[in-house]
Amino acid sequence: MKVSILTYHWEDNYGATLQAYATYRIINELGHNAEFIDLRLPYNPSIKQRLIFGLKHFRFNCFRNKYFTKRTHKTYFTVDELKKNPPESDCYIVGSDQTWNPLIAKSLLPAFFLTFGSKDIKRISYATSIGLNEWEKSGYISNNEIIAALDQFDKILLREDSAISICKKIFKHEAEQVIDPVLLFSSYPEFTGELTPSNEIVVYKLIDDAGFYQKAKCIANKLGYPIRSIGSVRRPKGFRASYPEKVEKWVSRIANASYVLTDSFHGTVISLLYHRPFVICVGDPKRVTRIQSLLSQVGLEHRILSSNDSFDDFMKIIYQPIDWGLVDRKLYELRNKSISLLETSLS
Repeated sequence: MKVSILTYHWEDNYGATLQAYATYRIINELGHNAEFIDLRLPYNPSIKQRLIFGLKHFRFNCFRNKYFTKRTHKTYFTVDELKKNPPESDCYIVGSDQTWNPLIAKSLLPAFFLTFGSKDIKRISYATSIGLNEWEKSGYISNNEIIAALDQFDKILLREDSAISICKKIFKHEAEQVIDPVLLFSSYPEFTGELTPSNEIVVYKLIDDAGFYQKAKCIANKLGYPIRSIGSVRRPKGFRASYPEKVEKWVSRIANASYVLTDSFHGTVISLLYHRPFVICVGDPKRVTRIQSLLSQVGLEHRILSSNDSFDDFMKIIYQPIDWGLVDRKLYELRNKSISLLETSLS
């Protein structure tokens, strides 16, 4: 069966790119013919942004050209373009990532509710995320229009429990919970190669926070490890810095770290897969729901702190061991359930 994936596959974001890769891979491994619907968020960088982010964009494009080998022949930039010339397919699948977050999707939000194409085409969401504790109304699609769009879905599989609650309460549809597609695979040797521990504390911070960087530096001094900032153009004083990493190198940095400090969902995911002791320092309390939901499923929600917590609070979590055997057993169960639901939805 031809399965057309709609997600943030063309964004220069490590987590978005990884989830797109994993979704594409699992659908092919389940015996289907996967392609990406080449819908892209607006990208109009200034000359300064091109100079700063040009190499990063080039490296992400190299990854996409290597691994995202099947995309629709047409590139879309608006919902109207999709509606006028929708891709031919047996199944549309939206997700994962925050494709239903109105603050990110903006004018493209109607597309991510699959409001294009023939009604005879199967429609599925897999690990779709809203990424917010409360629904934010969109100026581009009404709640009633979302309800009507979801009436056309054959299966709604969402990532975090808050999204399931919003779907039921606001959109009047039942949904089931599945894990992020990156967690559908236990490791990524095609990216990491043979693991070689770095003896570094790795920091991946999406939201800038001077207090966090100061705590991170103190943690490194206390533990006697060098500290490295990855995936960010920011270069905190006293930190090693790597920018811009290739997608593969970003995964490898976390997989080989001694400790990981992050506010990233997918930074958390890679830490779990590779048994890296981690602490989550919340960047935006309104957007921590995805991490809370995941960590509650594996019994590690206590590892979420904020910049208001003290250095001693951070060290307490740093020193607290993780029962990785228990984590792996829970992930194994969640993985099997999620793959089964996806496979059944596609059959």
